[in-house]
Amino acid sequence: MESVKKLLLPALVLALLLSLAGCAGNLDSVTVDYGDSALHTQEEIDQAVRVVKDTFRTFNGCTLHSLSYAGDERAQAELDYYNAALENAAYISCIVLNSSFHSPKKGGGAWEPDTEYTWDWILAKESGGDWILIAYGYG
Repeated sequence: MESVKKLLLPALVLALLLSLAGCAGNLDSVTVDYGDSALHTQEEIDQAVRVVKDTFRTFNGCTLHSLSYAGDERAQAELDYYNAALENAAYISCIVLNSSFHSPKKGGGAWEPDTEYTWDWILAKESGGDWILIAYGYG
């Protein structure tokens, strides 16, 4: 009986992990358009993309199709806006990524069933800091 328990526990843990993985946001085929930027390197944009992907993983059943840099003008406008709007904000840089993703076929929660969404993701950082997601949603 003890040997059965030793075999059963790892199998149950693996089954649980696989079931949770199936609920996460799908990132299998995301394309990234870096555009042209005088403000940000590809490495900086990649760092911001990782932050967005980490958050998107919580979008159960959704599939992320694309992320694209919205451009330097938009990044600067958002930087100016958030530094003025947020008390004690000291952001030195901002990145805006446009996204396209699809909701689950049966919907659920806030998602309309089987629908394509386009959202903006706004990230900023302070001197010496990492990108933080400060806003996201319909652009």
